[in-house]
Amino acid sequence: MSEFPVPLDNLIAYVKAQHPDGGALENVADAFAVSARLDEQSDALIGYFVDQARRSGASWSQIGAAMGVTKQAAQKRFVPSKAAELMEGNPQPFSRFTERAARALASAGQLAAPEPLGAGHLAAALLSEPEGLAAKAIAAAGLTPEQIYAALGTGPAPQVQTPDSEGLLELSFDQSAKEALKGALKSALRLGHNYIGTEHLLIGVLATDGPVTEVFTTLGLPRQRAAELITAEIAAFQARKAG
Repeated sequence: MSEFPVPLDNLIAYVKAQHPDGGALENVADAFAVSARLDEQSDALIGYFVDQARRSGASWSQIGAAMGVTKQAAQKRFVPSKAAELMEGNPQPFSRFTERAARALASAGQLAAPEPLGAGHLAAALLSEPEGLAAKAIAAAGLTPEQIYAALGTGPAPQVQTPDSEGLLELSFDQSAKEALKGALKSALRLGHNYIGTEHLLIGVLATDGPVTEVFTTLGLPRQRAAELITAEIAAFQARKAG
């Protein structure tokens, strides 16, 4: 077997380089952030080759065996899931989504229909909420909605007035959208927020390490830059509120 492409020593050196003069606790925080990103990349890596295996005609039983899990476990992880399945056990699904974030999610579902919605649909739908922090960050990066739609290969997402919880639970998500939602939750937790807004959805989309992330990076808006712009937008909002 060839040498592993990311030796532990390299990861340790990378973490220490984030804050060269930082202490042990800063190293822990940076290591946690790097670990989260590695988790996201590993899911994207496996998803890529699972998709290739499916295209070549492999069955879910064969894919599960290759992964060392059951057919059902492989399907649950990589087959498009209904929101109701993802929110199973949650007595108040989507209750932490802001109104704008919920509308953007519903809008993404309409844009994708009848197919499952993906990270690209969600990215386009964030622009249907121009007053949301995601759209403001994208505008602050000097990007227009038309540029985003052209690069993603989508049209504008329809605006949704008042999405209901039952409608949201009927949405179907592909693997990239599931990863985006997972990234949105991680983003909210890192920022200490008890809600999920359009800003968290944007960071979640850019954490998927797939074609959508590549599109935004090419346009000059990688995840780190988006996080910086969102932080600036939050600070500006808080300043206006305080004033």
